[in-house]
Amino acid sequence: MGDSRLVIVLATALLHAVASQSHLIEVNITVPEFKIETEDAYLCVAAQLPPHPHKLVGVIPHARQEVVHHILLYGCAEPRMAPGPDGKAVAWRCDMQPVCNGPSSEILYGWGRNAPDLRLPEGVGFSVGERTGVRYVVAQVHYLAVRPPDDRSGVTLVLKPHAVPYAAGLVSFASWFTLPPGKKSHVIDNTCCFKSYQPLTVFAARVHTHTLGRNVTMKRQAWNHSGVEVLVARDPQLPQSFVPQHSHVLWPGDRLTVTCDYDTTSRKDPINAGGTHNDEMCNMYVMVYGKTSYITMCSNNQADIRDDSPGALPRGATVIPDPTPFWKPPAPEGTPGDKAGAFGDVTSVTAAPDGTLWVLYRASGVWNADTFDAENRITRKEPIPEAVVARVDPDTGAVLARWGAGLFYVPHMITADAQGNVWIADVGRHQVMKFTPNGTLIQSLGSSMTPGYGKSHFCKPAQVSVLRDGSFLVADGYCNKRVQWFDPDGKFIAESGDIAPVVHSVLVDECEGLVYVASREHGQVLALSLGDKDRLALRATYDMAAAGHGQVWALKFGPYGEQLVLTWTQGTDAKLVNVKFPAQYWSLPGTANLSPHDFVLGGAAPALTGAGDRLFAVFVASVGVACDKACGPLHKFVLLAPGTKLPTLAEMAENEARMKEVHPGEAVEMPHGTVTAAHKANGNNATDAKGDDDKDDEGGAMVADDYDEDVEGDAEDAEDYEKEAEEKEKEEEEVEEEIEIEEEAEADYEEAITGVRPNVTHTSQHVTAAPAPLQKDRFEVLVQDKDC
Repeated sequence: MGDSRLVIVLATALLHAVASQSHLIEVNITVPEFKIETEDAYLCVAAQLPPHPHKLVGVIPHARQEVVHHILLYGCAEPRMAPGPDGKAVAWRCDMQPVCNGPSSEILYGWGRNAPDLRLPEGVGFSVGERTGVRYVVAQVHYLAVRPPDDRSGVTLVLKPHAVPYAAGLVSFASWFTLPPGKKSHVIDNTCCFKSYQPLTVFAARVHTHTLGRNVTMKRQAWNHSGVEVLVARDPQLPQSFVPQHSHVLWPGDRLTVTCDYDTTSRKDPINAGGTHNDEMCNMYVMVYGKTSYITMCSNNQADIRDDSPGALPRGATVIPDPTPFWKPPAPEGTPGDKAGAFGDVTSVTAAPDGTLWVLYRASGVWNADTFDAENRITRKEPIPEAVVARVDPDTGAVLARWGAGLFYVPHMITADAQGNVWIADVGRHQVMKFTPNGTLIQSLGSSMTPGYGKSHFCKPAQVSVLRDGSFLVADGYCNKRVQWFDPDGKFIAESGDIAPVVHSVLVDECEGLVYVASREHGQVLALSLGDKDRLALRATYDMAAAGHGQVWALKFGPYGEQLVLTWTQGTDAKLVNVKFPAQYWSLPGTANLSPHDFVLGGAAPALTGAGDRLFAVFVASVGVACDKACGPLHKFVLLAPGTKLPTLAEMAENEARMKEVHPGEAVEMPHGTVTAAHKANGNNATDAKGDDDKDDEGGAMVADDYDEDVEGDAEDAEDYEKEAEEKEKEEEEVEEEIEIEEEAEADYEEAITGVRPNVTHTSQHVTAAPAPLQKDRFEVLVQDKDC
């Protein structure tokens, strides 16, 4: 496809994105008529969401603490009871029972004690609706006393119909326990270690106990082991909303402890954890955001992580090369697109804490048969003249920064630590080096240009892995057969016994207290213990070759902290394999003769998913004898879950245009009814809602579009909504010539991807920026009663 046509497509999409400012959809979930005559009853009702993916960006509760003890929102692929064929909601008793069919039941939100509305940070949202992991939202309402006959308790979900850059997630804590009576203070602790492939930012938290709770805190161990740091602290007798928090960052390896303190002096008998208001609870819900979704539960010191959790790698996924037209990484030396100061082939890739990529190139510093002499000393006298370290945009491949000229001889692997520093292992220098993000050398270890053994020498070291406290491990490597551990100042701590060569990759898991090591030629991953300060002792061996996966090349974390390994043997496609469950793997097409050398997992461009769950991308660095100097640029693959449909080029372009200059804001806790009004004040939509305020609400799950709190009881009429869509369609007809060019560009794009050019029939109806009108037989426009 020609660049000029792509520019026209992008420009047209940007005009559409700006012209059609995002309206908001509100889904109202009200408990319908259901007679109960007991205290502490739990009623559930499911809302079927709009027919396209949306982002949940706010919640408006409608309840009084005199009536409702708490409300929890669960995300389900399928609820226990779905709305009827007419879309009318059905309530059911769900007392302390699962609310979803199947194993997946994820808490999204909680309310109690007259808490106010919540608006998520700008640029952050939960993916909900069709083609996401949350096709239904179930409201679980716990009634304190017998439900009043006029009760209309529930919530309103505020939805946005397009992509946002960050996925909201939830880290939940819950405990089962028995409290002794007569104690002024009795604490319950619940600890889990945070496992992930990405850091997550905390933006809101909610605590929950019953009447005896006095304080709930979340702490983590300090990175230097000097004590603990308080992340969240709140009195549970205050309104139990999601309260905006200071933006703490959770790092893989953080050991998080939630503590509830109780005063039981008013009780004469033991108190159990349970579902009634006479029982107790110790809960904390922490809202977080990252590139991809993360939702998990810590229960009694055990993390509930499943391979079907939101944001997990999809089982049975199809892996394809990145299909977006925006991905254009630097071209290798001597190929079309190569520029002065060539990058050459890619040898390693890793992710910075902010999600950008650090990419290590070889440029002119190739490694061939005569690069080293018989004593493992490099024969080349001068370092590589080109800058071989680049910071790269993960969506487009654009180079954001570049440095490293005249420093390296044979750069091998690159690593980023939690402070943002960059570590590089150079097999030519026989050193590992630590740099600031702008390329200033901070520290080097090993004797420059001198191979050796002992505590102060390396021999062709392969990779570094860094702990949160700044200590680090080195895979050493090609002519040595070991892993070494050093403190932050480079002082030797411990080393492993001999490991079959090549010791090619190393990955530290602080939650498990283990170091995972790739023994390349033997096709094995070894797990070594960090518990013994004198010796990194062997704890387990995982044989990838015996499982049919060949040699092992690189180790990285998966979405929930599972260990992933890149395997490859020349002549067969590379695979991404779950180390502990090698039957779980994903083949990377077209890599049989590509010499895959390193990889990192990341989020695919939001242009591919819009408001749906962001797909995963796998970035692969390839350099080696199989492809010599023709290994190509940094390769990017996308994992498509079964049933995933790729968008058209025009849809990709519009999604991409909407993402420009969107940065995460702060979560906001506001008085009742102001979520949507505040969005309008920010310029998202200034349309007032008009309608009939006398319409009865019989309960259920329904939708109001563009809700305006300032005109209570009003709702936009469906005919006005359709009229707005017609006006936008008319505007598009005025740019029919641009659309025809866009269709030709789409045909070029499909021909490039599939090899077959589709027939193109030009029509002004082909692209519609406005959303389709809401179907009257599916959704009812209503007024939410703000008095309930």
